[in-house]
Amino acid sequence: MRKIIPIIFVISALVALVLCSACVLPQNGKPAVDKGFSQITTQEISNYISFEEAKQKFEDYIKTNSSVNQLPVYYIFSRDLDKKGDAFTWLFGVRQSTGTELLMYDRSGWKTIPWNATFPSEEILMDRIISPNSLFIKNEKVIFSASSSSVAERRDLVLKQGIYTLTINEGGTSRILMFNATTGELIV
Repeated sequence: MRKIIPIIFVISALVALVLCSACVLPQNGKPAVDKGFSQITTQEISNYISFEEAKQKFEDYIKTNSSVNQLPVYYIFSRDLDKKGDAFTWLFGVRQSTGTELLMYDRSGWKTIPWNATFPSEEILMDRIISPNSLFIKNEKVIFSASSSSVAERRDLVLKQGIYTLTINEGGTSRILMFNATTGELIV
């Protein structure tokens, strides 16, 4: 019996050594090379939302939260646009059987704001308008020409009755530019 105890101990040690070796050696049998610290890159989600994303989220919202298949939009407001035309917040003015309301979308999701106001009579057909990104690319010189890089500016964009109205607040001054929402042409 005394001879069996050392044999069991040796066999247990060998099993433990085999299991530990399998855990630390790579599959190909070559030892791993320690490369030290390495930077892990993560994809950061911007707080700014493109029109295309907002439009898709609006369509998804209708499918899950509305009793109708289509919800006409009469007013769009995008707050605090960046240089690409992506906005911090998107507001869609809609008219439902219960009245008018604003559907606000930002990174935290949807909020419904009752709106006791009259919307324009002309529905916005979102597949027929130029996106704010394309509008900014097409009119880059007009939109960004008077901008001073040292002064922070805020851009807000309203779409109603086929016209984009861009308000650029810079320091204590404001500029207002109007564009055809279908073609993106500047309205003088």
